[in-house]
Amino acid sequence: MAEKKDFVYVILAIVVVLVIALVIKPAATGELPIPRWPGEPTPGPVTPALTPGHIPTPPPATTAPTPTPVPTWDGKPQKIGFVDPTTYHIQTGESRPDMTAPRPATAPATTKWVTYATIDGRGSGTTGVVRVPFPLWRLDYSDITTTSDEIPFFNCQVMDAEDPNRFVHIVTLNFPDFRGMKDKPELRKEQWVKTFYEGHHDYYFVINARCIGAYHVKIQVPETYMGT
Repeated sequence: MAEKKDFVYVILAIVVVLVIALVIKPAATGELPIPRWPGEPTPGPVTPALTPGHIPTPPPATTAPTPTPVPTWDGKPQKIGFVDPTTYHIQTGESRPDMTAPRPATAPATTKWVTYATIDGRGSGTTGVVRVPFPLWRLDYSDITTTSDEIPFFNCQVMDAEDPNRFVHIVTLNFPDFRGMKDKPELRKEQWVKTFYEGHHDYYFVINARCIGAYHVKIQVPETYMGT
């Protein structure tokens, strides 16, 4: 009886060794045996099939958009309204040096000025942007009334809309200016103007006023520019 048990143990040991040799060890090394029928050829290394890559299709040719023609000026003044000063990230009352370009030696003679745009008000404010599509223009600030002869003050800053850090020009009128021109309206029209020899540009205006009844600031251009 003992010999029979020993024989069974021997058979079990052989089975365990065969299982380890044929199944467990190949599975651990990734070399599982693949059963093949007699006469079946031994498979060689598999070469992956190559598929052609995607060839992008060139985009269709596009034509350049036709530029929108700039309308000609009909000679009627346009009104420039006021906006919130924070639109331009500036502080009201800030002043910088005059940076207007000097008058060229060959500046054309001007016979008559016409009003292109106006700024009307009585208090401080910042205007919207206005484009001056001409190479020469001027600012006429001669039409100002005061509510007090003691402390009137008017300041107009001409700003470059494409570069808010650039002050194109600053106009400032204090008590002596108003007192000296109080009864001289014709002299006002002659002296309280500023000519700019730059144009084809966008501008906005920052106005500070104190004891001012009303102001009527005009952007003017040569009459010859009408209809161009």
